[in-house]
Amino acid sequence: MKTKPFLLATAGSTVDGRNIDDAMLEQMASSYDPKTYGARLNIEHIRGISGDKPFRAYGDVLELSVGETEVNFNGKTEKRKALFGTFDVTDDAKQLNDAAQKVYPSIEIEPNFAGKGYAYLMGCALTDSPAAIGTERLAFNRALPGTISLTAETSGVAAAALEFPSPEPDANDAATEVKGFFAKLTEMLSGSAPKEEPKQPAAPANPPAFDAATFAADLGKTLETAFAKQADANKAALDALTARFTKLEQDVENAANPNHHNRPPANGPTGDNLRAEF
Repeated sequence: MKTKPFLLATAGSTVDGRNIDDAMLEQMASSYDPKTYGARLNIEHIRGISGDKPFRAYGDVLELSVGETEVNFNGKTEKRKALFGTFDVTDDAKQLNDAAQKVYPSIEIEPNFAGKGYAYLMGCALTDSPAAIGTERLAFNRALPGTISLTAETSGVAAAALEFPSPEPDANDAATEVKGFFAKLTEMLSGSAPKEEPKQPAAPANPPAFDAATFAADLGKTLETAFAKQADANKAALDALTARFTKLEQDVENAANPNHHNRPPANGPTGDNLRAEF
């Protein structure tokens, strides 16, 4: 969803005592190229390592420009150099804005980009507490079909509109209109109306009421039959297993070990036997 240009920051002192000079804004506007280095939208200047919420990317900065704006300081108007930006925002950014969360932009400046000696926009955060003065509050609303508008609540700052292309015509609607046109043309040439397609009979206005008692009785019978069948199957399996175990027990008792030999009778020690001591 592409926006129109709106105010990102003004030159001069920031609310936390830092300074943005005119040259920085002009250099960022003239040098910015997404193909060289694309600045993305983040939350509170935090870049997540995954694509999951809440620290995923919320869109891209497409282009920058400079102009002038007026800022009101306690009743006195001050003209300032202003940086304007065009965004391509995601649906997540729209949802945050609908909840009145992270409604201000906060730019990220590299004063000496790649050692080239000029300032460059590295990113832009969606925040609730920007340092730059005169930033516009993002307020998305579907005022017109296919349009999202962006307004400014900062005193003395002109509102910018965040508008998107109108949706493409619905192909199905166009096909319906063409089909209707040819149907009327056929009727005019033939002198008779085209045959109507048969309509499906309408459902009864008052379907039968749900009978809880009948449903409970049928369910009880079904469960009783299922449990009885399962009990019979379990008993048959247990009886078969018991019979096999009994037979196996009898076979073990009756079977003789072919490797077994009876010990010869002991006749006592003889003179030929030596005693072994360990």
